[in-house]
Amino acid sequence: MGSFLTSAVESEEPVSLIARLVRSEPLINEKLVRTKANRVSFEFDTIDARMSADEALATIADKADRSRLAVLKVLTTAEHFRYLTDAEEVRDGQWYLITLLPRGRQPGPFAWASSLGDGGYEENVPLVLDEIRYLFSEGDSPLSPVGAAVGNERALAQAIAEACKFPESAIGKSRAAGNLLSGISTPHKVVVRDVGQASFCSAVDTRGNELFHLDAGWPISYNKKTASSKPRLKVSDVPVILSHWDWDHLHGYHAIVGLAGSTWIAPVQRLGPGAKLVAEKLAINNRLLGVSSANVTAGPLRLGRCKVKAGNLNQTGLCVSVTLQSGKTILFMGDADYELTPPKLSSLPDFVVATHHGAKFNGAVVSPYGGSGLSVVSVGKGNGYGHPSNAAIASHSTAGWSISYTCERDWVPRGNRYLGP
Repeated sequence: MGSFLTSAVESEEPVSLIARLVRSEPLINEKLVRTKANRVSFEFDTIDARMSADEALATIADKADRSRLAVLKVLTTAEHFRYLTDAEEVRDGQWYLITLLPRGRQPGPFAWASSLGDGGYEENVPLVLDEIRYLFSEGDSPLSPVGAAVGNERALAQAIAEACKFPESAIGKSRAAGNLLSGISTPHKVVVRDVGQASFCSAVDTRGNELFHLDAGWPISYNKKTASSKPRLKVSDVPVILSHWDWDHLHGYHAIVGLAGSTWIAPVQRLGPGAKLVAEKLAINNRLLGVSSANVTAGPLRLGRCKVKAGNLNQTGLCVSVTLQSGKTILFMGDADYELTPPKLSSLPDFVVATHHGAKFNGAVVSPYGGSGLSVVSVGKGNGYGHPSNAAIASHSTAGWSISYTCERDWVPRGNRYLGP
């Protein structure tokens, strides 16, 4: 049986979604003279709009049909997106009502959507954007009354947004996170796993036993082609340290066997409907430890919270420093800029997992201890963003980092890469 998305395509019906903007990623073509001509991938965490508030809240809580949750990617220029939405400023954490049509029905920006299945967001349904209406931003003051139809849609979206707050029972768990991590042995090395266009690293001992995971990513539907063709990955249910609530860093909860049973240490951030389902399931099972602002130092690990304007998932997450048995250190930033490293984690590392899959970043790259070191880029060949950026790779090289990639590149086959000993 098809999802509500494929059913709509087959019957040539429109698809309506309540959507939270979680990411806007420029598809950088460094050969273009006019930067405004670069298209942007606008990505949303969404839920089927054709339901009541009670039905929507039950779905988010995983007490109803979870396949009515979906992720969505819309491809257009930043200028055209602002024109379509009539929003003065476009930023993460904004909520929209979006109507999509089957591809070929009419012209418009291309879109791709995927509903939540047993293995995560795997299908990739091609659509076209028919209409997108900006509703509100998180943190807005109470909104003035509007027409009945728009008011109903906005009320539904506001009820969903309120339900998508980080689970209260999991907030303020820095001490619990420290207690959990304090019993972990010092790792021999860290495996940067070849998971295509995603982020998933595991610290291991001298026998290869997993001690903890850094992120838990697997390619989302529109980058599924970058995933490994090997049998479905299975890992140990050791603690997961999540840098931020972006799907290419947490999709393994659904797609990788073992991760749903792990305890997750994660930043307290605002969530979309699908991410809230994951957070709520973990919280109910006492497997979610939310870190708000406190640094966590325990055993071989130091965790710090990046601090910039709230709402940006990439730049408000956790960064991690790992000390190996050799005494060397690894810096893991997730998708955050290096300049946001908290002071307690700012000593020069021996190894680094390149931030944001080798995409462009603001500020300077961190320098390696001793003037040279190894940086691994976790990236999938043929991804939809153009990662890695030539400029970002050049910045790492200039700073003294030698570069290795998890994807096939420069005649080196794709595969896991290792940091340490």
